[in-house]
Amino acid sequence: MNETPDGSVVVGVSLNNLSGITGHRYTIRDLLRAARDAEAMGFGAVWVHDAPGGRRTVAAYDPVVVLSAIAGCTERVLLCSGVLAPQLRNPITLAASWASLQEISNDRSILGVGGGAGKATLVRRQYQAMTALRGPDDTLASRLYRKRGRLFEESVTVVRRLLHEDKVSFDGEFFRFVDVTLGDARPSMAPPIIVAGGNYYPKLQGGPVHHEWQVDRAGTFQLGPYQRIRRLGDGWITPHATPQEYASSAKKIVGEPPEDLTQRHFIWAYNAFVNVGDDPRKSRIELRNHLESFHGPPVGDDVVDRWGIVGPPEMVAARLQEFINQGVRMFQLVIGSHEQGKHMRRLAEEVLPLLKT
Repeated sequence: MNETPDGSVVVGVSLNNLSGITGHRYTIRDLLRAARDAEAMGFGAVWVHDAPGGRRTVAAYDPVVVLSAIAGCTERVLLCSGVLAPQLRNPITLAASWASLQEISNDRSILGVGGGAGKATLVRRQYQAMTALRGPDDTLASRLYRKRGRLFEESVTVVRRLLHEDKVSFDGEFFRFVDVTLGDARPSMAPPIIVAGGNYYPKLQGGPVHHEWQVDRAGTFQLGPYQRIRRLGDGWITPHATPQEYASSAKKIVGEPPEDLTQRHFIWAYNAFVNVGDDPRKSRIELRNHLESFHGPPVGDDVVDRWGIVGPPEMVAARLQEFINQGVRMFQLVIGSHEQGKHMRRLAEEVLPLLKT
């Protein structure tokens, strides 16, 4: 699956897979109900977060399992991970799990992957968990963290090859195996892989500060190692960028002179938090509170402005349209409120009809 053949835009919503946000626990039944509602409202995709090793208030259900359950109670919406960390899993078992999801969903899945962008404490906990079966060795976890970029690339490469090829042998830095196959479980249509890349580094530390935050990056959007997106992905997703930054980053990803991305289907996606409300000030406050529940306070004004789209339907639609005009063809909209159903309905009924796609 990809953007529609006529180039129209797919607007998807994130289902709250993070328990404890704003004091409300979202159950599996809540997720399935929200997915059915999203399809009935006319959204084109649903996204499920991944937060392995998260703090208690934002620990998540496994996205592959949740998306498989959603596949059984929906018929049309695309099923996306937004985004999953393959480097924290065994890539062979991940490929098998995702191949099963692709079959269950009748080829509706999109595998969104990313290297992780949480706080240093969360990332350290995740890499410690990776080494749990190898003994309590913080040194090993530190080595894996230092090589996380190469580990991510190898993990995605293994998954991608197993989904596309019958028998795979691999001799890498982290993974080595001979003649591994998914057998009959390998899907006839391999799912697209969307690679996350790019991040805004807040002016001040606190809140959703990336573990790679540095003073010289403060207040800037950095695309990062975009070459890996071109090598590994069938699409790109990012948060935080302005429409103009999105367009200029896309040009880097395509390459100059243009590489084969201009000749093949490629998914250009964008992630944003959204709160539709008649009073922009109140909407902004609610969205900030949600971000602080999500990431921890304080969340600065610059982060709210970068990540949030708030206000009456006309304002929200106008901002989304700016991204569409710069090439975005798929949205992951995270509801910036604990009232998920209410804001989904307003998006569907009052915002989507205003978009020129």
